[in-house]
Amino acid sequence: MTGKRFLLTMLVWQLIVRADLQADDWRGFLGNQGNPAASQQTPPEKFSGKSNEHIAWRTSLVGRSVSGPIVVGDRVFTTSSSGMEGRWMHLFALEAETGEVIWQRSTKATGRPYCHPTSANAAPTPCSDGQRVFAFFSSNDLICYDLDGNIQWYRSLVADHPLAGNDVGMSSSPLVVDGAVVVSVECQTDAFTAAYDAITGERLWEYVRPRKANWASPRTAKCSDGRNIVIVHGLDNCVALDPKSGSELWRLDVPCSSVASATSTAGNLYLPARGLKVFQLASANTVPTLNWETARLNPSSSSLVVTPFGVVGLNRSVLVCCADGELKWQARLPDAGQFWATPVVAGNTLYAFAMNGKCFVVKLSEEAGELIGEYELGDEVLGTPAVADNALYVRATNSLWKIQ
Repeated sequence: MTGKRFLLTMLVWQLIVRADLQADDWRGFLGNQGNPAASQQTPPEKFSGKSNEHIAWRTSLVGRSVSGPIVVGDRVFTTSSSGMEGRWMHLFALEAETGEVIWQRSTKATGRPYCHPTSANAAPTPCSDGQRVFAFFSSNDLICYDLDGNIQWYRSLVADHPLAGNDVGMSSSPLVVDGAVVVSVECQTDAFTAAYDAITGERLWEYVRPRKANWASPRTAKCSDGRNIVIVHGLDNCVALDPKSGSELWRLDVPCSSVASATSTAGNLYLPARGLKVFQLASANTVPTLNWETARLNPSSSSLVVTPFGVVGLNRSVLVCCADGELKWQARLPDAGQFWATPVVAGNTLYAFAMNGKCFVVKLSEEAGELIGEYELGDEVLGTPAVADNALYVRATNSLWKIQ
């Protein structure tokens, strides 16, 4: 990495640090800022699910979940689904300090809950604006609660789109931006991205998407002019939408991942598109400029994470770091199995949870990714962890863990 480019990267990282200082929360899929990194957090680099070393608590929860948890203030929120075909949908609020369940709310799915046995109706990660929690499910049921569990509104998206869904299940996570809750539902029979008022649940807009299977989540990105945009991508293209009106701001006709989701930092978009393409977001209405690209980093199931040393992601069981179009280093994670959860970074330490519950802890630097530990939880993990309170909150399929 050139000296000028490194200084620019460090400046961006300092902006992320300041964002961390504003809120010690993890309010949605891949965190608050569109990048699964928490530069000021210091979870333990060593733990064990068998001996309970650095395990603050483990709480068993009804049903099955492959979603990630979120953290809002002193509470952790997570979803689950249970019963025949996963038709019962659950949202839990737990005390972050003790793991005690404060409240649980259950509703019945109105849409198609069917999914692959690996997945669950509770596949999308919920999100929050700090006052409300928005729980979305594979059955295309969208429910809003306040932080005390009082239902605020309920939207059955199948009322307008009865054909939405597929046989392996939907997993795109919602996001909340500029007072709107944005969801993306894409399959072979019906495909759309829509936004709903965070307070009332009223539909604000709807945007037609290609009728193809897609599990990538919509992402928010902040342009250099300070405006937020919504990024939606799939096998045909990547589009930027205005979060308030749903109008198309620009389009990139490039095939993108239909599983791994884009990530962003201030003024930059990191797009999984036949490898990795990094764009500069000058203004909301301007087609972004391609900064660099590489085919060496091509994520499959999990998304990317941006660090001061480069962009890091998983090519199956190989951790790869690239910057300025060049391969910086790669590190093989031995006997890892399959990864669905996106790696998260706290400080300069990366945590990658495999589906079998094994966690690989990697120390990041300019020169290498050094594997410093392999630890077992003993539970199946498919959801991306949350990082807050100097702890990792890890959603296993039937339980929630706090590692601290």
